[in-house]
Amino acid sequence: MKDIFPTEGASVIVSDEMCDMNGHMNVRFYQTIPMDYDGNFYNSLVGEDYIAKGSSFFTAEQNIRYLKECLKGEKLTPRFRMLNVNKKLYHYVCAIFKESDEVAALVETVEIHIDMSIRKSAEISDEIFETLVRMQKEHESSGDYPFETKLKIK
Repeated sequence: MKDIFPTEGASVIVSDEMCDMNGHMNVRFYQTIPMDYDGNFYNSLVGEDYIAKGSSFFTAEQNIRYLKECLKGEKLTPRFRMLNVNKKLYHYVCAIFKESDEVAALVETVEIHIDMSIRKSAEISDEIFETLVRMQKEHESSGDYPFETKLKIK
């Protein structure tokens, strides 16, 4: 299962602070793990100085599917797969894996490209678009995506 999510992020141990009154990881951390422990997934797409060059990506839509409970002390590792790309958007999923290799959650996201000088959507540069398409093709070669997608781009 891990193989179909080829880009691995940094692992995190569920801490006391991450748990809620039910004794399991609070929902807000399912959203922050892909961002805080992405292992430079985003930077591998656009480079570290992308915002300084006047462009960025904003989250346009997100869906989180909770599959397994995550408890204090468990080690979680985000893994990423690019699902689709067009000239303004990219669609990816982060699978949060438990140490047992079970998928605890799927965080599906659509990002929109932004021209920061006017803070509106704009076409992705050819260079970045080619990087995104290359990643999508590489990820597709790791096997069929076995989950239903909730979000779509054309």
